Amino acid sequence: MIPKALLLTTMLAGIRSEPQGQAYLPPGGRPASNGHPDEWAGDPVNYEFSYEVQDSGAGLDFGHREMRKDDEATGSYHVLLPDGRKQIVDYVADAGGYRPMVRYEGTATYPASSPGGSEGYRY
Repeated sequence: MIPKALLLTTMLAGIRSEPQGQAYLPPGGRPASNGHPDEWAGDPVNYEFSYEVQDSGAGLDFGHREMRKDDEATGSYHVLLPDGRKQIVDYVADAGGYRPMVRYEGTATYPASSPGGSEGYRY
């Protein structure tokens, strides 16, 4: 059996030998300014993406799309709610913050109550 003091010393030595404070750097070395990833390349960050998931058998319908041009991202995401409505969030994110605009499509419907009370949603 290994003495507890030897085991503890070995564990502490292993902790001290691990590198401290390392950061992931861009290809080619060090950041040009204060180290923030958006400033490494010096180029504006521009992208566009989207995805959709629809599975009527499972009752799933959701998606997201976003476009970014320089310091402004705009987009929209949606989800089918359990009450049958679709919730849609259009947004803008820029230096002024994240500004969502929420809207709903459809009419909420709920399961009929049974004589003994509501059973709620089934998942």
